[in-house]
Amino acid sequence: MTTINLHQDQQREEMLNNSSKLNFSIVVFVLVFSIIVVSYVGLKIGISIISKKDLALQDQIKITTEESLNGNKRIDDVIDLQARLAEIGANLETKKVVDVNSILDKVAKNVIPGIFFSSYTDTDKKILITMRASNFDSVSKQVYNFKQVADFAMVEVRSLDRDAKGIKCDVEINIK
Repeated sequence: MTTINLHQDQQREEMLNNSSKLNFSIVVFVLVFSIIVVSYVGLKIGISIISKKDLALQDQIKITTEESLNGNKRIDDVIDLQARLAEIGANLETKKVVDVNSILDKVAKNVIPGIFFSSYTDTDKKILITMRASNFDSVSKQVYNFKQVADFAMVEVRSLDRDAKGIKCDVEINIK
């Protein structure tokens, strides 16, 4: 009679069962690993797509913001111009503007015969007149007439020279 070793068959079956369990574990591991790798790659691709969309959206927001700020800048420029015009108007009201024509009319009304003007210069509230006369008496009468004008604050003789043509006199008049 032959002997049958049943013990080896059991070990063989256990080994086959263990190898099938090991094969199943490897398949599950590969499947889980594949899912993780695919998820990781998918997330990387998704992040790059979302980053591109985010940059495009930021550029669009920046352009829209600049356009709206430029609109506000124009409004600010108009407001600034209005404020400057108001300030200029206030300055013109407070500053006493000397009317040259009215001053010349007052000078002309107070000129005595024998006085001839050779130059006239006006600056801020000052007039410098160069005049000629035949004698000192005419010059003194003319200066006296200028001092009698109510709109003249001060009349001062700057220079007085005698030459062959007569008396040359520079008079400075300050206007009130």
